Amino acid sequence: MTQTTLRPLLADDATTVAEIFREAVLIGTAAHYTQTEREAWAGPKLDPERWRDRVGSSVGLMAERDGVPVGIMTLVAPGHIDLAFVRPAAAGHGVGAELLAALTQIALAGGARSLTTDASKAARPFFERHGFYFLRQQSVIRRGVALINYAMQKPL
Repeated sequence: MTQTTLRPLLADDATTVAEIFREAVLIGTAAHYTQTEREAWAGPKLDPERWRDRVGSSVGLMAERDGVPVGIMTLVAPGHIDLAFVRPAAAGHGVGAELLAALTQIALAGGARSLTTDASKAARPFFERHGFYFLRQQSVIRRGVALINYAMQKPL
């Protein structure tokens, strides 16, 4: 793959965020969650409005390769990684690592002493490779379906 560029994530990126989210959930987590779980998580349709406020109220970055958006990651104060999704075709090529490194610097500049996240089964190995440790297993209900994720933390 080519060079990744990072840029600020804007509320106007809501449609792209929705697309990356749906692709990452429906395709990228297939080895970790059932079809029913993935459909409950992703929702019945592309829903950009669901993301507009969430993206607008966080510090986020969009990763692009050759001008094509391939990943997003957001940070909510003081040091919580909220959204972390990469298109399956770009997964494993350092996109998530670049996003995490940049947001770690932003968190440090903002005074964070640690980073936390609620990682999916699919994302847990990524975060563990980047120094996060397991705190506890959690169950989140989406559209009546229980989804397992993991509270994780990394000291800075």
